[in-house]
Amino acid sequence: MSQKLSSRPLAGISLALLFAGCAVGGPALAETEQGTSTAINSSAFASEQSYQMYNVMLAEMLVRNGQLEQAAEHYAAAASESRDPELVRRAAELALQSENTDLAGELLERWSRLEPESVDARQYRILLRTRLKQYDEAVDDVVWVRDYMEKKDGHGFEYVVSLLALEAGAADTYEVFRRYAGKVDNSARVQLVVASMALNADRPEQALEAGKLAVAGGDKAQKEQALRVEAKALIALKRPDEAIAVLEPVIKETDDTNLKLEFGRMLIMADRRDEARPLFMQLYKSQPDNTDILYTLGLLYLEQEEFAFAEPLMQKLLEVPGRKYEASYFLGQIYEGQKRYDDALKAYEDAVNGDFAREAIGRVSALIQQEKGLDAAREWLAAQMKEASIDGRKVMLLMAEGQLLHDAGKYQEAVDAYTQAAAFGSSRRDVLYARSLSYDRMGKVEQAEADLGELIRDDPADADALNALGYMLTISTGRYDEALELIGKALELQPESPAILDSMGWVLFKQGDLAGAEKYLRQAFEKMRDPEIASHLVEVLSRNGKPEEAQKILTEMLARHPDDKMLVEVRSKLADMDMTGKAN
Repeated sequence: MSQKLSSRPLAGISLALLFAGCAVGGPALAETEQGTSTAINSSAFASEQSYQMYNVMLAEMLVRNGQLEQAAEHYAAAASESRDPELVRRAAELALQSENTDLAGELLERWSRLEPESVDARQYRILLRTRLKQYDEAVDDVVWVRDYMEKKDGHGFEYVVSLLALEAGAADTYEVFRRYAGKVDNSARVQLVVASMALNADRPEQALEAGKLAVAGGDKAQKEQALRVEAKALIALKRPDEAIAVLEPVIKETDDTNLKLEFGRMLIMADRRDEARPLFMQLYKSQPDNTDILYTLGLLYLEQEEFAFAEPLMQKLLEVPGRKYEASYFLGQIYEGQKRYDDALKAYEDAVNGDFAREAIGRVSALIQQEKGLDAAREWLAAQMKEASIDGRKVMLLMAEGQLLHDAGKYQEAVDAYTQAAAFGSSRRDVLYARSLSYDRMGKVEQAEADLGELIRDDPADADALNALGYMLTISTGRYDEALELIGKALELQPESPAILDSMGWVLFKQGDLAGAEKYLRQAFEKMRDPEIASHLVEVLSRNGKPEEAQKILTEMLARHPDDKMLVEVRSKLADMDMTGKAN
């Protein structure tokens, strides 16, 4: 049943309308065409039948004009002195359509009295009561409809679940079934529905609670379903490791590919890629044409820089309709990793119109700059700019130019590019964030702080902006207490972020807390072996009486990133101090 109810005329009175012209005067019709409907007392008509015919005819004209609320009122008037349930039904449907809930409620009550066994009247009333948040009253009708349909086809509960799931809002549906479970049936089957409805209503805590009840009282199949809901709720609560622990016993026994795929994604979310990869390899062997498996396994190989394994998967994805652009982008990454720069450039150019357009534009311009110089890259971007007709595209191109200029140390020109991009209004958050970094490099802390401050005012939960401002204050000023507060807020929002963990470690180092600094920097380095994080950890370890470990990490990272500026700088610092952390 749709909430957009049928507007069909009543078959039982359609013939009567053919003869109703004499009962309706011209002035009333004129008023209707102007969008008004004047109620006329039944005493003005020769008979009850003529009064009904007048209102029905006028109502149907109003329906054709799209004036549903007025139509409902006229049908209600026609039904006021009638015991015809079809007439009351039509009036109720129009009242529901026009969202005249008071009138709809009155008409549904009357319809139910006229036809006590009408399942349609009860269904409409369930939906209206649910919409009006009269949940306990809705439960009474749910029980009635459940019993009626159970006698009819043996699937009464499933029927009312489908009715509400399709017609009512997620939060309202959850409330109805939560009360149903409390008042009528607390079985595992019902708790499983409550858990699913809670998840749909974005109430993961309640979904988790109901899921546990379903697991406790359910059969094998119900327990498996409930565990899946529990795992999804835990993911929504950002507790991926717990979600994995809940689902792992089920995965060992199931042949459900979709469930295994879901589990593999959870492993990735929990940053347990070493466990995810063999699972996706197994899934790929059993379903080599499954696009989701193909895509995810290709990315897992790419992340590990196993380009020879990633390339054939992305080549295969290239042939899948609708996946060409993203496959091209990732092939560009593979070729770039293999130092096949001409192939990478072509692949990225093939991706500049897809979902990864911004990233592809950035990589094309960076490769041109690498191979032919900054001027050539800017010429390519300028040519693209001439062809761009959409503001969002122009912003992407200006952002790419700004990044090239920033990387080249041309910070004022980068700021100019970002300012021009900001004028278009789109992607403002990204533009201001990038511009703040260039301002910071110029030593213009006040301007950088203004950009980041604007982002934080717009969204106090912007963890990246909070962290960026906190880190900037750490390295560019002595305002360590302010920096610590900002970084702390960011860490609360994203406790697993290696960038934020690194910032927390570095501000603690600046405050002289070597033990705290080491703790956070180790966590950051375990999550991401980045040169900047490594340089921070090396310096802290060297000053914290652990020079051998510091030297080992430095040697390993320089082998991978021999020209990294921060690693080279920390190597010079270590050379200027003895291995006890004291300056020579």
